[in-house]
Amino acid sequence: MSSTIDSSPVARSSPLRRPLFRGRTPTGTQSTLTVALRRLVMATLVVVTHLALGIAFWTVMDVDGWSIPEMAMFACFLLSLPWIVIGFWNGVIGFLLLRFSRDPLAATAPCATLAGPDDAIVARTALVMCVRHEDPERMIRRLDVILRSLDRTGHGALFDLHILSDSTRDDDADDERRAIEGWRRGLDRPERVFYRRRAVNAGFKAGNIREFLLSRGDGYELMITLDADSVMSGATILRLVRVMQANPKLGILQSLTVGLPARTAFARMFQFGMRASMRSYSMGAAWWSADAGPYWGHNAAIRVAPFRDHCGLDELPGKPPLSGPVLSHDQVEAVLMRAAGYEVAVLPEEGGSWEDNPTSLPDFLRRNLRWCQGNMQYLKLLRRPGLPLVGRLQLLLAVLMYAGAPAWIGFMIAGAVQAFGPPSVIGELDPPGTFPVGLSIGLFMTMLTLTFAPKLMGYLDVLSDPRKAARYGGASAFALSAAAEALFGFLLAPVISFSVTVFLIGLLGFGVCVGWEAQDRDGHRVGWREAAAKLWPATLFGLALSAALAASAPQVLFWAAPVLASFLLAVPFAVLTSSETLGRLAAQARLGVGPEETSAPAEVRAICDALPPLGGFGAPLAPFRFDAPLDGARLTPAD
Repeated sequence: MSSTIDSSPVARSSPLRRPLFRGRTPTGTQSTLTVALRRLVMATLVVVTHLALGIAFWTVMDVDGWSIPEMAMFACFLLSLPWIVIGFWNGVIGFLLLRFSRDPLAATAPCATLAGPDDAIVARTALVMCVRHEDPERMIRRLDVILRSLDRTGHGALFDLHILSDSTRDDDADDERRAIEGWRRGLDRPERVFYRRRAVNAGFKAGNIREFLLSRGDGYELMITLDADSVMSGATILRLVRVMQANPKLGILQSLTVGLPARTAFARMFQFGMRASMRSYSMGAAWWSADAGPYWGHNAAIRVAPFRDHCGLDELPGKPPLSGPVLSHDQVEAVLMRAAGYEVAVLPEEGGSWEDNPTSLPDFLRRNLRWCQGNMQYLKLLRRPGLPLVGRLQLLLAVLMYAGAPAWIGFMIAGAVQAFGPPSVIGELDPPGTFPVGLSIGLFMTMLTLTFAPKLMGYLDVLSDPRKAARYGGASAFALSAAAEALFGFLLAPVISFSVTVFLIGLLGFGVCVGWEAQDRDGHRVGWREAAAKLWPATLFGLALSAALAASAPQVLFWAAPVLASFLLAVPFAVLTSSETLGRLAAQARLGVGPEETSAPAEVRAICDALPPLGGFGAPLAPFRFDAPLDGARLTPAD
């Protein structure tokens, strides 16, 4: 079944045709004037910061005239700024709210304050998990935990589970069906679990969900979307449902999703840094995005009727690779929901919503490039009629998130060329060795601070509150983890930018696409041959850049060392950080420890039956039986 949408209802009833400051947002919880003023403040901060940095860089470059490489550096610098500057102010605003606001929730998601913890649950809700060539036992284990956690709340009867398969290989589909049938036979109420496999995978995940809504959606008011690696507690699901019930004009409510305890060093450090930046970044972004928040495609509550009626996606016309089904569908669906007159909000509360993170550098790069390909399709959606201005901005920012990578790589290449002293096109000749290193250092440090500001704000928030630090094993353990993650981030970021740059050249120049298959959820040890095969271009680029700087501007090597190290060490970095042994050593050294390890909820204990030893934080978790019931705080240990 193909996915289509008639955009005319949106255009006819669009709230954008009403007066700009009519009164309240659709849920009635925010003043449109207040929201507009917040966005004006954010826009002013971003524009002023962008201009100030542009002027500073112009001053550096204009010391001795302009050369062609310097002009290229200036253009790349300006192109890379928007995403960095917005991230900086999101982090700063989020930190200020977390530390100094009396009620951060009321400031960022006031719709959530209308729901009480004891409100009756009346909405029929579908739990919807899309799968494609997934490990059936792994998938079922997560679903079993979610259902048992819901049943423990006493409200499980109001929830049905739908497993929507897009597996194209018959043997995988047969394994799915047998595993689900065997699991259903052991359930108290097997009639609430449904499995459906599509014969034609039109529209990928978005098309899968849309087909479900058209065939079964009438039976539900809400749905909770799940990925194959999603885990949610019953209490968190009920929290989302209660907020949706209290706000009939709330279309999508996205939960904050954090990483499950991980075995490999890569996943441990990656999710530690992600969690730190997410805390402040999401709070700051929610402050100004207000009723036009994001949707991340999973672990979210959705109002079925408007999503079905207004959020279907046409296939994009034109030639590949940007035509065809919309791959990064979630943010487009959020924009369409807001265009239809419903709010989209983030619930900025940690806890009860988890996912797995990539276990190795190659796995992360593969996932990141899939998102990159999908986000580039937004270029064709920016001029779609009926979309709110903030929605268009969010689609543009999603493009700029990846456009900044080639700008950064281009900046480095132009800088290396400039160091050889090419002839100026404006002003006097730049002799070799006159690159303004001294003036550049201050700007370099400023950019470094801006780039890592969301993480720094998240770290500062935890360290400034002993109660928060205790959840991470104490202030000293957290500070040590933050330092280790900073080193990890320095080694990771340049390789990511290089991979995105190479991919975009292939995507836009030669139509090379990345496949959308199942992720390697459990991971594997990356071997030296595999790492070298995937990362030799980055290593070669690092060698060439190092040689160019050493020959022309050796005084720059010290400041370029973190970036050069990322390229030169990419292969050993990928191999070593994929190791579970190194992951266990990191856990024993209290590196990357999160709240789920210091005090594991029952749902996490049920999923992570082979957590690494927790060192001084407690005894290692015992393995649990797959069919063991939840009994309060933990599962029954296996014999």
